Formats: sequence, structure tokens, C-alpha cells
Amino acid sequence: MTTYCKQLEQRTEGGIKERMTAARLGYRNQQKEEITRLKKELEAAKRRITELEQLLEGKK
Repeated sequence: MTTYCKQLEQRTEGGIKERMTAARLGYRNQQKEEITRLKKELEAAKRRITELEQLLEGKK
């Protein structure tokens, strides 16, 4: 029965190679999303720095 369940699982989910590929791709997609979010955050921070520098120059 256990062997049958393992065979059935392998048919539905694929072998170890397919599972590892799926896990790797999932991790890469997660990294890409994080990088995109951080780039947007960096751009917002740079804009804010520019605004604050202009305020400081105006007060001098």
C-alpha cells in the first residue's frame, strides 16, 4: 500500500527533479519580487532625500 501511495504521489507531483526545479523557480520568483520591492523603496527614499535637501537649501 505504501509503495502504491508513493507511486501515485510521484505521478501527480513528479519526481525529485521536478520538485526541486519547482522549488528553485519558486524561490527565484520570491527573490525577484523582493528585489522589485526594494528598488521601489530605494527610489522613494532618493526622492525624499532630494526633497529634504531642497528644503535645507531654501532655509539657508
